[in-house]
Amino acid sequence: MVKKADLNRIEAPEDFEVLDATALGRRLGFKRDTVLAYLSRRNFRRIPRPNRQLAMGPIWYEKSVREWEAKEEGRTRGK
Repeated sequence: MVKKADLNRIEAPEDFEVLDATALGRRLGFKRDTVLAYLSRRNFRRIPRPNRQLAMGPIWYEKSVREWEAKEEGRTRGK
């Protein structure tokens, strides 16, 4: 999980919840390794693009993940 000390270094807005690969995987129903495999292959059809890339790994803002989920749900309904 993301540590508070790491967040202080990237200047994340206070109202933003931050997810790491493990938390994103749990939210989307994938394992952490699956999320990291999609990232390494630059396959962003099943996961959103990360908001920041840190030495500890990629992070996503909760708000951007919600927006991505809404867009994907709309795309699925449109088919």
